[in-house]
Order: sequence, then structure tokens, then C-alpha cells
Amino acid sequence: MRLSLAHRGPDGWGQELFENAALNHNRLAIIDPAGGQQPLRGALGTSWVVFNGEIYNYRELRQGLADYPFRTHSDTEVILALFEREGVSGWRHLRGMFAFALWDESSRTGYLVRDPVGIKPLFYGQHSDKLFFGSEAKALLAGGIVPSLNEQALHGVMNFRYLPEDDSFFSGITQLPPGQVLTWRQGVFSMTELPRQRPPSGEPLSGLLAAAVKRHLVADVPVGCYLSGGVDSALIAALASREGPLATYTLEVGDDPREATHALETADLLGLPNRSAPLRIDDGVEMHRSMLRHLEVPKVNALQGMKLAEFVAAQGKVALSGLGGDELFYGYNAHRIFWLANMAGRISAGLRHGLARPLLGRLAPDAWTEPRRGLMMLEALPAWPRVYGLLRNVWDFPELRRRVYGERMLDATLPNAFDRVTERWPQEKDPVKAMARFELRNKMVNDLLWNEDRMGMRVGLEIRVPLLDEGLVDYFLDASRTDLMPLGRAKYALRHCAQQLLPRKILRRPKSGFQLDIVTLAQGALRPFFETYLSPERIAHHRLFNGAFVGQVMAGPAKRGQRWQWFLLYLMAQTHLLMEEFDVR
Repeated sequence: MRLSLAHRGPDGWGQELFENAALNHNRLAIIDPAGGQQPLRGALGTSWVVFNGEIYNYRELRQGLADYPFRTHSDTEVILALFEREGVSGWRHLRGMFAFALWDESSRTGYLVRDPVGIKPLFYGQHSDKLFFGSEAKALLAGGIVPSLNEQALHGVMNFRYLPEDDSFFSGITQLPPGQVLTWRQGVFSMTELPRQRPPSGEPLSGLLAAAVKRHLVADVPVGCYLSGGVDSALIAALASREGPLATYTLEVGDDPREATHALETADLLGLPNRSAPLRIDDGVEMHRSMLRHLEVPKVNALQGMKLAEFVAAQGKVALSGLGGDELFYGYNAHRIFWLANMAGRISAGLRHGLARPLLGRLAPDAWTEPRRGLMMLEALPAWPRVYGLLRNVWDFPELRRRVYGERMLDATLPNAFDRVTERWPQEKDPVKAMARFELRNKMVNDLLWNEDRMGMRVGLEIRVPLLDEGLVDYFLDASRTDLMPLGRAKYALRHCAQQLLPRKILRRPKSGFQLDIVTLAQGALRPFFETYLSPERIAHHRLFNGAFVGQVMAGPAKRGQRWQWFLLYLMAQTHLLMEEFDVR
């Protein structure tokens, strides 16, 4: 099991065996490189911990535990100290990104814990009378859990483009939900919420941002920073550079072809060094084998993050990411579209249906185009979970299932993807805030943070996300959407705050996404990958997808209006690769 995760910790390893438990650890040494080896034993000699992540307030916690006999200078040891002083409730003081397992030999009790935002992953599963756990699902497969396909999870991936809820690609392997404590005792486990001690409120946004970035610089090795041409990474770089030298890194990819030029210009304006690298794809097939071995799930937006992490890992061990700015402060076009939909919802239902239904009737029932989605959104108002699903390209209708899926998926009992959204939709009066909260718990955890962790740890790079600091997340949860996005002005509050730190030239740039042009790549550098893993033989062997649909898309002209079809094919090809890479039944 430990060897399956050796890539996550190239700086050392450790193991402790007990009568009823075993702890293994691979270490990426960031804090106290000389003394923080794991598993680490507590001062009482009865509790041991293995830990992935960082406790950013560990120095303050150590000061409050002045009489505790610390033996290292690592942040890991405060987890043990708090447990030995206060039990599980002591972990309410932790601020950071973390997933850890603690074994208490005196009570023969094990604990699995994950941070409240879900920044660091943690998987568990039962096999016989044992509970297995690890930072990635492959560790549990190495422990003996049979790799069998979770068809319901795959159906979620095909609709959302990330795993829904706490699923994994493999049956019998589950994610520990963010902010939860799993307690294992005498062969039985229970789940409770991780105690939280919220920091005092009332701090202005500017102060919260500065404190969050400073907290995320805690390390005994140099910390670098991802830099795009946008506001979020520039804001982090500006704040981080106040604390000391800072290197910045850019990948030459994005919706705007000037993205790398803008990033270099930002670095120059801030007085920071910047290094950039082009997006190169030499062997698309072999590259995807490596990428998916680490991702353990099909993804449409991981390749560029993998290439950026590879580039930065050659320079250092830690990088700051701007992830979270758009999500917490309503920066996406999708937020504005949802705001406009809310305005449209004020039109009478009769008028909306009178506009939408005749036009929908002229479109083929199995067509899936932006005009069709827009009309269906108009008709669905004000059923916000359904409107959201349509906005995010959820396509789960019987006629489309028959068009896309093969025999195995059509025979499986699959939950309706729209129903899954409805069941988890937050109780918020403002639909735009409900959307943002839904994505914070789902898309953020199982898509964006998943990519950052897997693609970084694949090459021994720790990626930190200052804009998802608990203080900023609490600020988002407490604030009204109208405060952060008045009159539909995307990311207004954050941009207003950034005016104090960033030149107007940066603030005036239009937003540019960090996306792949999948249609162009599928016809060029990734064509061999598509042809290899979507061959008629593989489609027939796996029986998951409809070969006629695949053939129609592959043979047709490549148009940007067909991004949905090509992204589906991209997910299908990756699914076949994963089935073979992990020998999935």
C-alpha cells in the first residue's frame, strides 16, 4: 500500500505496526525537514499519527501548549498534542489543509480526519473485517479491495465532468467527506462532524486576504506562485511578495493567446521574476497513462494543470495557486448567467413557456446544443437545481442516454443526474448564492481541488490555495451575494479590494479561462489517444459507450460548437484507459 503512494512523498517513508492497526507514510518534507518523520508518536506514548497537508497556525498552537513536551519542530506534532490534551475536540483549533489518521493504542481506536474545505483527499473502504484508508484509492486497491467499476459514479462523471458527492471510480471505495471525523473501534465505524472554532468575524476583506496569504507562506523551504494574466494570482503574488522573495511560474495556455504575455507583464509590474513554459504534448497516449494513473478518474481539465505542476516541480516543492477567487467571489460567466436567469424568472411562466416550447419543438429530441439548453433553462425556471444542471451541461435524458451509452451502462441502475443536484441543493433564497455554495462543496472538492492535489503530488509538488483559507470561506458564507456581486457585477468585492494592491492595467484585463481547446487537440496532438482508446474493438470489449455515437463524432467535421460531443469522447477514452490500467471489472 505504501509503495503505491510513493510519489506523494519522495523525501522519506515510515511504518508502525500494532496488534490491531498499521500506519504507513511517504513524506514530502516542507516543515521541519530534519525532525518531522512519520508516523509520529505522541508524548504519552500511546497515540500515533500519519498526516498529509499543512497546519498553518501550528506555531501559535505550540505557544498555547507551552508545557507540552514537544520533540520536533513539525506541524504534525500539534495534532497529537491537541488530542492528548483535549481529545477529538482539540482539533477544532487546526487551521490548514489536512487529512490524517490517528491511532490511539490505549483505547484501540482509530480516527480519520479531513479538513473542512476538502483540500486534501482521504479515501476509505472495508474489506473483510478491516478498514483500509489512504490519500488515493490505489492504496486501497493495493490492500486487497477488488477494482470494480462504480457505474453510478461514472454516470455522474459523464454528466458533471467530476465525481458526484463522495464517490470514487471504484465500488467499495468512498471519500471521507470534508470536515468529518471517522471513528473506528472494534470493527465498527461512526461519522461525526469535525469540531470547528471559527475565528472572530468583523475583519475587513483586505485584512483577511493578507492574513490568508501570509499564513500560507509558512514553510522551511522556498514557496513559489502560479501566475496567470488574471487578478487572483496577481493578488496573491502581490501579497506574498511583501513577505520576501517570490518566484512566479506560468504555463503558456489559456482562452486568450496573450495569457503568458499578460502574466509576464504582471510580474514586471509587481517586480517579480517569472518563468514560463509552453504546453507540449509529445506522446498523448503515454502522457494520459501517467496522468490517469494518478487522477483515478476521467477529467477534461487536468492536462494543463499537470504540465504546469511538472514545470514548477523542477524548481521547488511548494507553489501558491489562485484557485478559489472566482468560486468564492462570483467571478465566472456562469454566475452572471445565473443572475440573469434570476431576472428572467420574473417574467410570467406563461410567457416563458410560450417562447420556449415552440422553439424546442423544432429541435431534434437528441440534439444537445447551446440554443436547446438555453431554451430548456428558460422553461425550467424557477426550478433552480434543474436550471443549474442545464447551465453546467448535465444531459441526463432517456434519449441521450440511448445515444451515448453502451449495453453495460444502459443495463445499470443509474440515478438521474438532475435529481442528484436537487437532493444536495443548498437552502438559499438567492439562487446565485445557492449555486456558489453547491459548487464549493461539489465541483470545488471533486474537480478543482482534486486536480490540484493529484497533479501536484504526482511530481512531489505541494500546491496551496490561500483564497480557500477558512477565514475567507467563512466570509463568503456569511456575506450576501449582493455584497459580493452587486447588480450582477462579477467579482466586484474582490476586485475593489485588489485596487489597493494591483495596477489598473491588470485590473482592466478581461477574464481569460485556463481551458483546453479540446476540438483542436482531438484533431491534432491528441488524435492518437482518441483513436487508440476509442477503437471499435475497445468499445465492443468494454460495452460502456455507443460506438455509433463515437463514430459519428469522430467522422464529422470538427467545430467549436461540438465541444460537448468531444468532451464526452475525451471522457470515454480516459474511461477505457482507466479500466485497463487498473484491471477494473
